[in-house]
Amino acid sequence: MNVVVIGAGAVGLGVGCGLATRGVGLHIIANREGQRRALLEEGISRSGLFGDLHAPPGSFDVSTSIDSLATERADVWLVCVKATESERLAQTLGAVWQKLDHSPAVVLCQNGWGNAETFSRFLPSDRVFNARVITGFERMGETHVRITAHADAIHIGSLYGAKTEELRGLSDAIQAGGVPCALSESIEKDLWAKVLYNGLLNPLGALVGVPYGALGERKETRAIMESIAEETFRVMHVAGYSSHWDSPSEYLDTFYEQLLPPTAEHQSSMLQDLHAGRPTEIDPLCGAICTLAEKHGIEAPLNRALHTLIRVAEQRH
Repeated sequence: MNVVVIGAGAVGLGVGCGLATRGVGLHIIANREGQRRALLEEGISRSGLFGDLHAPPGSFDVSTSIDSLATERADVWLVCVKATESERLAQTLGAVWQKLDHSPAVVLCQNGWGNAETFSRFLPSDRVFNARVITGFERMGETHVRITAHADAIHIGSLYGAKTEELRGLSDAIQAGGVPCALSESIEKDLWAKVLYNGLLNPLGALVGVPYGALGERKETRAIMESIAEETFRVMHVAGYSSHWDSPSEYLDTFYEQLLPPTAEHQSSMLQDLHAGRPTEIDPLCGAICTLAEKHGIEAPLNRALHTLIRVAEQRH
């Protein structure tokens, strides 16, 4: 199996490291020449949860050109760039797709809601898949990733009814590479579960500047998260979507008992983006909720407030 990982950030390198050590034909697309050289010279190192792993130089290829995909036969394109890049990347991949004589599966490892819709405007929808990732990957350098938290296995599936069995090899290889992974026939519910999880924790954690666990320790921040859950459920249901829970209270029981404890020490990726001066993924999270609410004629004041506050924080940083 040949896999192209588009994006040499934390998730791309973390998953790619495991794939390379399992003999998968791996090609990583980095966005900077300096990182490309470092990866070729040092390989990829992964530490933290699930132990230490090293994919040595020569066990994978690295380039900085997406155009090179037009002449490379791959089974899977694993998209590991931030959702802020979805529109631009989807257009670029759409142009490359026109030159292909084969149809790789395009698996989106991105936060938020609406990414599949964006990519399906430029690529065949039956070739677009989603991966729900609620494992915390943190890039420690150009070639080193640390796994800091893990709430559940990566789930891979299709929002468009495509059969996921063809991705069994990818799922098995990710699992064999040390990160739990499984195919899913309920990826819509999986993705909304992640929207809920990220929506409660990421913006608030970024604004307050504390790890996830600290948000659950204070009654004031718990009250805010619970109100966000109620608002998100209301918008989700009005828009015709569903999660694995029938009500906010059911979800919050699982959230506090099962999801938050193993990720208590994790810092919000949104906080990391603010500190690094990078754009955050507030649009596909709170922004997506606001867009759906407006489309269906209801209000989402908490998500709108968080969206505004993160935008202000981006400008300040």
